[in-house]
Amino acid sequence: MDISVIIPTRDGNATLGRCLASLKRSTHPPHEVIVVDDCSKEDVSSIVESFGFRTIRLDEPREAEYARNKGAELATGDILVFTDSDMLLQPDVLKRINDHLSKNRYAAVSGVCTPETDDKKLAARYKNLWLYYSYVNSPHDFDWFILSIGAVRKEVFSELKGFKTDYLTVSGGGDLEFGRRLKEAGKKIRLDTAIQGRHLKRYTIRSLLRNDYVRGKGWFEFAAGKKVLWHVIRRFRIGNIYPAFIVSVLISFSLLFLLLLAPFHSILVYLAILSALAHLLINYPLFRFFKREAGVGFLLKAIPLTFIDHLAAGFGVISGCISWVSSLLTRRILRPKSKGRFAQEMTGS
Repeated sequence: MDISVIIPTRDGNATLGRCLASLKRSTHPPHEVIVVDDCSKEDVSSIVESFGFRTIRLDEPREAEYARNKGAELATGDILVFTDSDMLLQPDVLKRINDHLSKNRYAAVSGVCTPETDDKKLAARYKNLWLYYSYVNSPHDFDWFILSIGAVRKEVFSELKGFKTDYLTVSGGGDLEFGRRLKEAGKKIRLDTAIQGRHLKRYTIRSLLRNDYVRGKGWFEFAAGKKVLWHVIRRFRIGNIYPAFIVSVLISFSLLFLLLLAPFHSILVYLAILSALAHLLINYPLFRFFKREAGVGFLLKAIPLTFIDHLAAGFGVISGCISWVSSLLTRRILRPKSKGRFAQEMTGS
C-alpha cells in the first residue's frame, strides 16, 4: 500500500532535517512525504526539497491539527502516517505500519517513543522513560491515537472528516479525541511497541511540570466533554495514563496535605511516612524500570521528581474540573428557556 507521511512543523528547523533523513533510511520507502509549514519564522522549503520531499506553507498560523488535515487532504497514499518534526523514525517503522494496515483487521496503528533521548538532562530523560514505560504497559487494542507516530487508512480518515480543529482542550487533545471517534465508529486501533521513534524534544523541570499540568487539565476536559468520565473512573485509565499513575496522584495529594499539617499533631507525621511508603510501593515497577534503564543515580533524582510531577498532573485535573464545571454552569444559565408545548403549538413552531 502507498504510504503518505505528513509532518506539521512550526519553527522546527533544528530537528526537521534529522527527521527527514530518518525517513530516507526507511526499509519501506514512502510514496510521498508532505511537510506542512505552519508559518515558521525561517523558511523550511530548502531543507525539505533537499530530500526530494514536498512542502506546503499555510497563509497564517493554524495549529497542528489543521496542518495535519491540510496534508491529508493533498495526500495520495492509501495510508496516512502522522509524525512530528522532532521525531526520528526507525528504518522498519513504515514496513511494520504497512504490514498491519495491509490486513483488514485494523484501521489505525500507533507506535511509541524510544526510552533513549539526545538530551541527557534529568527532565528529558525522565519524560522519555516515563512515556515509554506507560506505552509498553498499555493494552495492544486501545482507544487512543498517538500523533508522534500514528497511521490510519486514508478512507477511514476521510470518513471521520479528519482531526477536529476546534477541539477545546488546552493541551490539544487531538490524539484522544480522534482515537475515541475511531472506537465509536467501530474501528480497531493497534498499539505496536516495536514501532519506535526517538523523540528529540528538550525539557526543563519547569516545562515538564507545565506540560503535565496542561495535559492533566486536557485529560479531564476530554473525559467530561466526551461524556466518558464514568468509563475512565471504572477502568482507571485514559490514554496512556495507567491505574497506578492515578492512584499515585491521589497518594501524592494526601502526602502533601499531611506534610503541611504535620506540625499540628505528631500522628500526622506517621501518616505522612505511611503515605510516602505507599507512593514508593505503588510506583515500584516504574522505579525498577528507571534503575534498569538509567542507573541508581538517576533513580534517586527521579523519585522526588515523580512525586512533584504527579502533583502537577493532579492540579491540572483540578483546574480542568473547575473550568469544565464553570463552563457548564455558564451555558446552562445563558441557555434560553424552551417554550412550552402549548406555546409552541400556538406559534406553529
